[in-house]
Amino acid sequence: MKRALLASCLSLLFGAAHADVDYQLRIANAAQHLAEVRASFPAATSSTLDVHMPNWRTGRYQILNLANGVRQFKAVNDKGEELPVAKTDKGTWRVQTRPGDKVTVVYELYANVLGERTRHIDDTHAYLDASGVFVYADAYRQQPVAVKLDVPAGWQSRSGMDNGACGAHCFVAPNYDVLIDSPIETGIHEFYTSHVDGKQIDVAIWGRGNYDSKQMVADLNKIVHQTGQLYGGKYPFQQRYLFIVHATDGVGGATEHINSTVIQRPRWMFHKRKDYLGFLNTAAHEFFHTWNVKAYRPKEMVPYDYQRENYNPLLWVAEGNTSYFEELITLRAGLQKRDEFMESFAKEIDDYLHQPGRFQQSASEASFDEWIAQGGERARNAQVNIYNKGQLLGLAMDLELRRQTKGAKGLEDVHRILFEQHSVAQGGYDAAHIKAALRQVSGQDWSGWWSQYVDGKAEIPFETLLQTVGERYLVDVPKDAEDKQEWWAGWRVKDGSDPALVTEVERDSPAWKAGVVAGDTLVAVNGLRVSAKDLGDKLSLAKAGPFKVHLFRRDELRELDLNPVLQPKGKARIKAFDKPTTDQKALNAAWLGVAWPKDEKK
Repeated sequence: MKRALLASCLSLLFGAAHADVDYQLRIANAAQHLAEVRASFPAATSSTLDVHMPNWRTGRYQILNLANGVRQFKAVNDKGEELPVAKTDKGTWRVQTRPGDKVTVVYELYANVLGERTRHIDDTHAYLDASGVFVYADAYRQQPVAVKLDVPAGWQSRSGMDNGACGAHCFVAPNYDVLIDSPIETGIHEFYTSHVDGKQIDVAIWGRGNYDSKQMVADLNKIVHQTGQLYGGKYPFQQRYLFIVHATDGVGGATEHINSTVIQRPRWMFHKRKDYLGFLNTAAHEFFHTWNVKAYRPKEMVPYDYQRENYNPLLWVAEGNTSYFEELITLRAGLQKRDEFMESFAKEIDDYLHQPGRFQQSASEASFDEWIAQGGERARNAQVNIYNKGQLLGLAMDLELRRQTKGAKGLEDVHRILFEQHSVAQGGYDAAHIKAALRQVSGQDWSGWWSQYVDGKAEIPFETLLQTVGERYLVDVPKDAEDKQEWWAGWRVKDGSDPALVTEVERDSPAWKAGVVAGDTLVAVNGLRVSAKDLGDKLSLAKAGPFKVHLFRRDELRELDLNPVLQPKGKARIKAFDKPTTDQKALNAAWLGVAWPKDEKK
């Protein structure tokens, strides 16, 4: 585009939108992941202007140091005179200016972090989340913004934001908070538009893969409708929502936004039933977030503070309850089968029961500490996961509410109250608001329950809860299994490692008591060489303990005595009662939103 035409277009765009903060991004070298960014701010009211790049992005509760992609940062006034700039912290630049001068900052941006879902540019597309792309100034955070992209010929640009006056590569937003929550996908992609409940639902798919585009769009529409039903048909966005799907070389994940979501899956993980169901559950999770987190969220995150941690004790509600509803949404939408739903929850319960950290950290503590949460062995032994714990607390809350109201009400009614009475515009919610909503729905006081299971570390009574809906949790041993039991040591080893590399040791397990630690390399059990593949088989050769374990630690050979325990050899399952009562079947149907199956396999 010629300079005069570009200037005319920008003038038209900014004048029509009455934008006070103007952004331009030019892809300078797509293959090398480089762009030039310009941000123009209104006339300064003081002698300095602090300009920030966020230190984290919404939906990821971790400091990401997003300013690390910025180089060659400079500032000029509206006369083109260069202004002095000094960095005051890792994500802040202080510009020296004069009152009345407009300020434009220019910098080179390196964008090659696709898996973080912040910024990625290559020769086929650019994914731009403002948190890692566009700087802001506190004084103008609530001012209208406009974005103009200069991209290669043939590219198309999509966003949950509205287009600006100068065409398909322009977007406008009422403020920076909307911009930062409205990522842009520009490049070569498939694009589909449909309508659900009077809303326009757009789908942009980047990357080749083994997906069925038409089936994907149809199933996403079912998710949209079913989620809307949970909230009585009330949607938090106005007219349009965008699903951005990335079929990648290996990275995966997803992030919610106020008018869109981005979902990343390895390109060959769409076809198999299990893989595709994982994609649909992820889509349901992110779309539910359009209400839970984007429309209403813990008050400590209203408004977001982009420069530091937003501590709060309720991320288990924001994230974990969302994980709970993702399964219900796909089940009620007819995308997931009843036995698949039960299998998924059995796996969640089994995983949770093998987390000694559940006795070390409460749900509220885990939420507050999510910003410093660790992975690996320490995660399992000393903490709980806000997604897993919050999902299972969601199950517990829902089933208890169903019992208390004889099936008339459930956890979705609590979330409707939060949506209607404690939105972001109303200041968000706190623990007292949730307990009040629970009381409003059930007529019961939930303070004691909250003290035990949210602020405390009491064991969730899965057996009692599931019994109310005619189900039971058990380890199901196949009838034709040659061996009904197996030795359990409590270690986890790296898949495919030979010899077997220990990655985790469960607290107070036989391996823990024997002195095995993460990082040990197991070479033999009872004199027999072992690998990750045959470790279980070698253990099964011994009929009684103790076992002699040989391992390397710091390249030194050690011998330890291990006393594993026998446990049922099978898969955790949730199974229906053979003869459920009428009340149990009714509560089950109210909970799942599907009728009790007449030919349920026992």
